[in-house]
Amino acid sequence: MTTNPRNREPERLGDTLAALVRRFRHVDLSVMDQILERWPALVGPEMAEVCHPEVVREGVLYVAVPSGAFGQKMRMNAEKIITGLSDISADAPTSLHVTVRG
Repeated sequence: MTTNPRNREPERLGDTLAALVRRFRHVDLSVMDQILERWPALVGPEMAEVCHPEVVREGVLYVAVPSGAFGQKMRMNAEKIITGLSDISADAPTSLHVTVRG
């Protein structure tokens, strides 16, 4: 059993795992290797050091950035990034979502 942080009552492990599976049902891990391989060339080595693609879910590439300034740069380059990834497969991301994790 795990503890639910919202109400501190124990949860059954099966319930926790089922929630995790539902959360990642629409996650596409097949393209992530190719995205990670191309990332430094697409965003530049400095940005690649601190801005990290995390997952593709339903055609959206989620990228973690350390600050709003990096988020703004990433958004300004979103079209270039998406275009640079468009040929990796039919499951290539079609848009980009930036999350500040600083």
